[in-house]
Amino acid sequence: MADVDWRGTSLLVLIFSSLLLLSFCATAAEQQGYARNLTQTMEVFEGAWDQETPPPEKHAGWSPINHDVFTSEPREPFVWIRGRISSAETIEQRWLLLSPLASRAQVFIDGSPISENPKFFLEPPQQKTIPFHHLIFELPSVSSRSDIHIRFEADFPISTSVKVLDQTALFSEAVLHTALSVSLGSIIFALTVYNLFLFFSIRDPIYLLYVVVAVGVLVYSLSLTNLQAYLGIIEEHFNWLKALLILMPLLTIQFVSRILQLGTLAPWVNQMYRVLSLIYLGLLIATPFLSFKTIAFLGATIGMAAYLSFLPFAFIQAKKKYQPSLYFLIGWIPLIIAQNVTALDSLGVIKGSQWVMYYIPGAMSWEMALFSLALASRIKILRDERDTLQAQQIEVSEKARKALERSNRIKDDFLNAVSHELRTPLHTIQGQLDMLREAPLNREQNDAFRLIEYANLRMTRQVGGILDFVDAQDENLLSSPQVFEPQSLFDLLEYEFREAARAKPLALAFGMDDSVPGKVFMDGLMLEKVLYQLIDNAVKFTPAGGEVLVRASRLADDSVFRILVSDTGPGIPDSQREKVFQAFRQGEAGLTRRYGGVGLGLPLASSLANALGGQMRVLETSNKGTTLEVTVPYGDVHQSEFHDPDLLSPGAVNHVPRILVVEDDAGNRMILRKQLEHMGVISEGVQNGLEALQAAINEPWDMIIMDCQMPVMDGIEATREIRLKAPANLDTPIIAVTANASESYRLQCLEAGMNDYCTKPLRMEKLKRLIAHHAENHVVTRTREQRGIKGTLIDN
Repeated sequence: MADVDWRGTSLLVLIFSSLLLLSFCATAAEQQGYARNLTQTMEVFEGAWDQETPPPEKHAGWSPINHDVFTSEPREPFVWIRGRISSAETIEQRWLLLSPLASRAQVFIDGSPISENPKFFLEPPQQKTIPFHHLIFELPSVSSRSDIHIRFEADFPISTSVKVLDQTALFSEAVLHTALSVSLGSIIFALTVYNLFLFFSIRDPIYLLYVVVAVGVLVYSLSLTNLQAYLGIIEEHFNWLKALLILMPLLTIQFVSRILQLGTLAPWVNQMYRVLSLIYLGLLIATPFLSFKTIAFLGATIGMAAYLSFLPFAFIQAKKKYQPSLYFLIGWIPLIIAQNVTALDSLGVIKGSQWVMYYIPGAMSWEMALFSLALASRIKILRDERDTLQAQQIEVSEKARKALERSNRIKDDFLNAVSHELRTPLHTIQGQLDMLREAPLNREQNDAFRLIEYANLRMTRQVGGILDFVDAQDENLLSSPQVFEPQSLFDLLEYEFREAARAKPLALAFGMDDSVPGKVFMDGLMLEKVLYQLIDNAVKFTPAGGEVLVRASRLADDSVFRILVSDTGPGIPDSQREKVFQAFRQGEAGLTRRYGGVGLGLPLASSLANALGGQMRVLETSNKGTTLEVTVPYGDVHQSEFHDPDLLSPGAVNHVPRILVVEDDAGNRMILRKQLEHMGVISEGVQNGLEALQAAINEPWDMIIMDCQMPVMDGIEATREIRLKAPANLDTPIIAVTANASESYRLQCLEAGMNDYCTKPLRMEKLKRLIAHHAENHVVTRTREQRGIKGTLIDN
């Protein structure tokens, strides 16, 4: 909610209304004219008379009024009063004014009615019946003293004065009462709208409740001041007024209970007020069946007791420095007095006043102004509490954010450290396994060799999968497309899962459609991870004797791979189809215990497929198996750029590749060099990036195998320096071989100028492909350049 100076707004409303009131009153006071109150010289008839004409003059039962205001209970069938008008008052045009509370009056002059209907002040010339008070009758011009009789058909208690006025005094009286009525009504209306805006600003139900109370008071005030006549509200009966007499206390009790927080301060008292509200609700329902006197009596007595009972609790809250209660005390006491005096006057308990109709509107205007300030004060309290709470929440959120960032950094550092520490010995194990593969082993040793190799491979994949999943959660999966051979990928996967399929046993088959190109441009490493997770999942869920089939094809007229992985496992229930792509879910909890795993396979595969620009879905499933579909786009490769039969092998150019091995771990460096030596490749080794830079500056190399996390200078910085400072190796292929398997780190390596990225452990088959693709191509390129130079020399 925007900060608004509510107190200033309320003050402006009050000042404006007060100025308006004073201007009207000043205008009325300036008018001079003739006015005389006849009431105290008149008599009221207390005898029995049921005729519509005045009782005979000598009829017994007349009593003097002796008061400026005549009050009377409703009486059947009529209430009669009489008096006399002097001859001086009938010579010139005079008016008879009955106010404030009179109903359906008929005036007789010397026994003859002067008008069938009364005339309402400030109304057009035509006569109009008014429900109550401010009744005006034009007196006829006669030359003698006249008797006046007034007949009231009273539906509710009468409290009125009888005045004789000339035109000027009548106008002055009308302006004065209209100014008071309009000003008080305007204040109540303005503050009602003001509080309605308060409600829409902060949506607190207490403001809406107060608005409803204010609307009730506004309607009641319109009735008391007769302003409803301007709105065309004419009623023959007053059930609506009786309902207001009950509804106003009902709503007021609810509102005050909340503003004083009685539910917290005195719960038992709050329960008592709830019971009282139910009583009022019952009276409201019974309103059409009860007399006005009964309603007025019950509403006044019960309401008076309820209103007075609020005062002690308001004092208690004020003592506790609860600011809204201070406004309540200052504003509520005048209103209680006004309501009680008005109620007692309407019941005839006390003698009335011609100003009685302004008591409640005036007190309510005062109360609403102060209460608006109280509510504004409450808003400030709530706003301060909100600001404090928001500040605390921001502080807590900031601490939580920093803690989360720190936790993420610790997690990333921990995972990278774990990955590095696990992959480094795994690389050593894999290197030794590669060296042992061609050694003469007996059957028992060969079986042990296969089990160790499979366990090492699975461990490597699991470590990589966890890091890939972390990258997927952090949305750090970005593909790095390169040229690769799909068939080589299938051959690699078939080799990796051969042992797992044989152990169950189950049938594992790979098939590739002829439409699939031999070489494509895409992130082959990421696609390898996708298929590994899918095949691993299929092998895990397929029972012994089952079948896992992997088929690849090309979508017609589109450079998109379509790979289907089918199994004969238990299938996926329809209710679990979407959940299988959520992390740590395996359809049912029992499957985790039965088949093992942590539930990362399919979610990770789906994230990797999305990173490739493709998608993955459950194509079909039943209790006899499941088929998953992966579609990923690829770029076409022109084969002539990568195939030259005369120049692919080292023998064709009579040159053996020279490779620089950069590795800080002596054991891994030794294994890599032995593997290269076994492949007939010349190699040299250095132990950090600075030594690698110096070696690259000193002589050309056909390929550089670069570890990344090394002392003195790491592999990424060394690569940047080589690309800048080693002219002989500006385009030499640099291959990252690192224990850090995260996608974000792979991108850092490629952005630094490396040509490829491999994670430890590096298998010999992978190393052979790297040499064939990078080192031999580099040799071919260099040979072509040398031949071009020689040809140029011969031509010259």
